[in-house]
Amino acid sequence: MRPLPVDEMSQIEGLFGRVEKWVLVLLLGFLIGFALLQIILRNFFSTGFVWGDSVLRHSVLWISFLGAARATAENKHIRIDLLPRLFPTNTAGVIAVVVDLFSCIVSLALIYASWSFVSNEKMAGTLAFGQTPLWWLQVIFPFSFTVMAVRFGSRVVYGIIKITRGAQEGLP
Repeated sequence: MRPLPVDEMSQIEGLFGRVEKWVLVLLLGFLIGFALLQIILRNFFSTGFVWGDSVLRHSVLWISFLGAARATAENKHIRIDLLPRLFPTNTAGVIAVVVDLFSCIVSLALIYASWSFVSNEKMAGTLAFGQTPLWWLQVIFPFSFTVMAVRFGSRVVYGIIKITRGAQEGLP
């Protein structure tokens, strides 16, 4: 049986993580720069971009959802750690797999809900600003939940591999 390409997956995850961080940095730079431009235009020139507030609101959404996906990658997301406190420490691997599996299932449910939301917005034909459809900006919802589901799913697989390798090594 051929072993799983764990090293190759780690390299892909690392590359994706670097791209993700740069996208976050660029979005945050854009958000700060554009907000500053709006403030200067309003306060000193009594003008501004009519669509500017909408762009800033959606930029905050994008940064928030991409940041949540990044926090999931670094295992720094918000979670409730009640189960590890209730069970012995030697079951930590199994509990981690169960928690990650539950998180993956919740993320899958959120993908479905957010995709339905975006589809409804697409049918409504609402424009965010100019000729930009609102659903283009809201596609971050299903995208980020998909990234989170994949990350939780991969943790489940890695956790099961780790548990089975540990059980095999413990055999006489």
